[in-house]
Amino acid sequence: MSTRTLPTVRRVSLADLHAFPDLFVDVANRRDAALRLYDGDWKDVEVRREKAKAAAAQPADRDVLADALMEHNALWSDAGAVPDAVRANIDALRDESSVAVVTGQQVGFLSGPLYTIYKTITTLQLAEEIAADTGRPVIPVFWVEGEDHDFEEIARASVFHRNDVVDLEYPTDPDKARSRANVGPVGRLTLDERIDDLLDRLDDALPPSDFKPDVMASLRDAYCQGTRIEDAFARLIRHLFEGTGLVLMNPDDARLKRLVTPLFRKDLTDGAEAVEAVQTAGAHLEEAGYHAQVHASPTNLFLLDDGGRLPIDVDEDGGFRLRGTERRFSRDQLLERLEAEPEAFSPNVVLRPLMQDALLPTVAYVAGPGEVSYFAQYRDVYDWAGLTMPLIHPRASVSVVESKVRSVMEDFDLSVADLTGDMEQLFQQIVVQHMEVDIDAVFGEALAQIHGAINDLKPSVEEVDRTLVKSAEAARAAIAQEIDELKQRVVRAEKRQHDELRAKLEKARVNLVPGGLQERRINVHYFLNKYSPDLLDDLRQVLSTDTSAHQVVEL
Repeated sequence: MSTRTLPTVRRVSLADLHAFPDLFVDVANRRDAALRLYDGDWKDVEVRREKAKAAAAQPADRDVLADALMEHNALWSDAGAVPDAVRANIDALRDESSVAVVTGQQVGFLSGPLYTIYKTITTLQLAEEIAADTGRPVIPVFWVEGEDHDFEEIARASVFHRNDVVDLEYPTDPDKARSRANVGPVGRLTLDERIDDLLDRLDDALPPSDFKPDVMASLRDAYCQGTRIEDAFARLIRHLFEGTGLVLMNPDDARLKRLVTPLFRKDLTDGAEAVEAVQTAGAHLEEAGYHAQVHASPTNLFLLDDGGRLPIDVDEDGGFRLRGTERRFSRDQLLERLEAEPEAFSPNVVLRPLMQDALLPTVAYVAGPGEVSYFAQYRDVYDWAGLTMPLIHPRASVSVVESKVRSVMEDFDLSVADLTGDMEQLFQQIVVQHMEVDIDAVFGEALAQIHGAINDLKPSVEEVDRTLVKSAEAARAAIAQEIDELKQRVVRAEKRQHDELRAKLEKARVNLVPGGLQERRINVHYFLNKYSPDLLDDLRQVLSTDTSAHQVVEL
């Protein structure tokens, strides 16, 4: 039986990439100034044990939760049969000693960018690690976020095609675009015939391979006409992580909204303290030299109404109104609506993690850079809600380097960090390094001789006329400038002879930094088509939960 050779992994400083907020870099590197903004060190084993104990004791109706999760995962599994490992994990959540490691993501098309995959892998790995640390059942949970209303943010996927990037976009329904910008929860939207065109374009963009029939079949099976976007996304994630026991969760569920009605009511009746907590934490962030990510609103809820997802604002008379409309509610009217129809309410970026952790016994949340920034402002909001704040564990940040790119990087001793900077400057640096003549030494020596000659002349010039010393210095500056310009002309002439080098650098740049880091744009199916769906298992084996550095996976 043949065994695959696992990819090798190199580590690059997050700071050197200049691609992440300072706060994410500092949290990932466990700097005290950053960690004190949260509720514990994400890597400390003893802290994990204490946090697990607190999370397990968090009040929750575990049976209602587990019943809902079983239905969600039946809907998103083949023929409605919940996989055995998933079923076992959901049943384990009924056990009051169990806890969860959670991540979540908007329902991006065709699974979204690569970072969604890396977040999920970190979650699976961390659940195993914390289970070993604590001796408790630890369940990996993926929160399928379909309630956001920003359709354009999720409606595209990108793949490589012959060292270029192909962007595939599922367009907004023209009628809905004309009638209103807010299309409501994007997860509820139903795919129509345009999805077949998008998948055909993806099929054309992906090169032939032994794995392509299965890759395209799984995509067409998940993303088909008549399917809601959140269902398509969840079915694909289930397929990609089959056998891992990953539990998928749909927060857009009336039973779950009913469980968090007290939290929603508290936001509508006593939200001022939460607003103050977010604002104060934001001020502390800025004082510490970081950026405040969240700006508090008087309420942290939307109303799902008439197909839209509309923010609820506080009115001048203490009542409420729907932003962008003339519709108003008294406090009693809105509270009555909440009691009768909690599923009509949707949390914003502040209330969403509170809803999550009111439902789940969350020991740790695997967060991307933006989420790490959000949570820095939430510690006191968790206290306001009477909830235990989970540990915030930075997700893995990863670049996949194919052999065709690795050879270029090895030829010129480059790292991913080199390709995130000014490419023209990098090109010139490499050209100069590889010139047969040491251009810096030659021109440096010439300039030194000129300085020496001017220095020798100055005493004689000064003896004749002291006022001419300035002219001597002016001559020095003019000659030095001419020498520098000559040097640059020589370098430019040399660069013109290195078109092949420029093309190689551009190839490496497109593959690793296609308008930002690869993980933020490229879809995983490009790599699965080329290297096998087993690549995800390989990544689970080689990536580290020590996410303090960027991990470069060499294929």
